[in-house]
Parts: sequence; C-alpha cells; structure tokens
Amino acid sequence: MKTIINIATGIVMIIILFTSCKKEPIQLTPPPLPPISGSQPPITKNTEYNLDITLNTTYKFYDNISDPWGYATWSSSFDLTEILGKANLPPLGEFNISVNEIAAAAPLSDTIYACFISISIPGSNTPYISGDCSINFKKLIRVGGGAFNGTLKITNGSAQIGDPNIFSRLPPLTVTGTLDANTHIVNLRIKGKTYF
Repeated sequence: MKTIINIATGIVMIIILFTSCKKEPIQLTPPPLPPISGSQPPITKNTEYNLDITLNTTYKFYDNISDPWGYATWSSSFDLTEILGKANLPPLGEFNISVNEIAAAAPLSDTIYACFISISIPGSNTPYISGDCSINFKKLIRVGGGAFNGTLKITNGSAQIGDPNIFSRLPPLTVTGTLDANTHIVNLRIKGKTYF
C-alpha cells in the first residue's frame, strides 16, 4: 500500500512540477541582414548635421577650354578651376568634395558663369549636398592668392527626398580658406548647419 501511495505521490509531484514549469512560447526575431558589400548604411531622413570639414589639397586651373557647343557657358571657351579632395564626416564616413568654377576666358575678366561645390559619398542613394559658391577663384589666382571667405548656398541634396524645401530654410554654409597661386595648394573649410 505504501508503494502505491509513494507512486501516486510521485506522479502528483511530477504533474505539479511540469505544470508549474510550463514555458511561454518564444518569439524569435531574426537579426538584420548585413549591408551589401560596397553599400552605405541607411541614413535617417532629414538628419541635421553641424558640418565642419576642412580640405587641404591642390587645385587645377585650365585656361581657355574650348566649348564650341556652349554647354557650360553659352560661350565658345571658358576657364575652369577645379578643386577635388576627401573629408571625413562621422558617423556617415568619407565624403568626396568637388569645387568647379567656370569663368570667362578673357585673362583679366572677373566674370564667373558658375561656381558650385558638391559634397557626397560615392554611390547611389547616398548622402550628398551641392550648391552655388560665392567665391571668385579665378580672380584670387590672378592676384596671386591669399585668404578668401564666402558662402555655399545649398540647392540640392539627399534630404530633399523627405522634404523638397528643406534647404530653403537654412542659411548658407560659410566657406573660408587660403589659396597659394605659386604652389597651387588650397586650404578650404566649409562650416554650418545642413541636412543629409
């Protein structure tokens, strides 16, 4: 009889043990897939940045480039100043910086047809801004170089996907630096609030 009571007690205890240890179902969430090689991590739309980047590089000046079709200037020739380099903007990464100024070809002319700056991560659907620069690099080169300051009015950028008018509410970025006409070295700093 004791054996039956012991067995019954053991069975009751096992039932109590299993029912008290009943586990809730587990929900598994798979980890996010790693980015495809060569792609950049996605950015949050309309993320504000206090941009402060410095570029120390050389510039190239191309005198009297033939443009018979007038694509760039509606003229048959023009002068081109080109500044190219890279700068790092954490946490987004390394950006390419491109400055291109198209000016009248006449040696003593200070007429600028267009001067624009582009700051971008290479690739498609990546952060970028671009716009019009107020600095006259051709004149600065002609007078032997020196310090300069001006503005970059952003007219295009990746943040326009979320808000087409986002840059119209921002003041222009400041552009400062120095240019040495003998060594062709330019130090360029771009600073101000922007969106990517």
